Amino acid sequence: MRINKGAFVQVQYRLLDRNEELIEATIEEMPMEFIFGMGLLLPAFEAELSGLEPGDHFDFRLSPKDAYGEVREDLLLELDKKVFHVDGKFDEEMVYEGAKIPMNTADGQVVHGKVTHVGEDKVKMDFNHDLAGEELHFIGEVTDVREPSQEEYDRFFGHHGCSSCCGCGDHHHEHGEGHHEHECGEHGHGHCCKH
Repeated sequence: MRINKGAFVQVQYRLLDRNEELIEATIEEMPMEFIFGMGLLLPAFEAELSGLEPGDHFDFRLSPKDAYGEVREDLLLELDKKVFHVDGKFDEEMVYEGAKIPMNTADGQVVHGKVTHVGEDKVKMDFNHDLAGEELHFIGEVTDVREPSQEEYDRFFGHHGCSSCCGCGDHHHEHGEGHHEHECGEHGHGHCCKH
């Protein structure tokens, strides 16, 4: 069976940056799994895999335009430290340089930001995707293509929240005056997903 819309797909891959440094890789026991053509993955990533079958190898690059875009200055923000107060105190355990923090927007959406600096009164955050501005080089092999079982379909679409292909569950815990949340798990294969 070839990769087409609605197919359950397993791939093993390595993801390299423009300097050929490894960003992430699957392991034999944990291939990347997804249902093709359902809007979960970067369209350009799916376009490169379309029509492949088990045993086929792939080696392609995605430009920033086809991946996560260029770095946007309007997503570099300075926020009052009060936003991160819990019970009247600044949440030092959660908010520190390098921390990734899901935040609620005014309309209730969850956006992920990286803390770049903690000052006396302000916290600087970067809401660009980690790989914004980066060219992505995928090298790998298709290991399985078949019809999804109902259980597999439910795993991706049977609940609200992120798909398991993206490595994050739907376990946000809202707390504190600023309504920031605990971070989604980052252990999956997330750098081909749309968000």
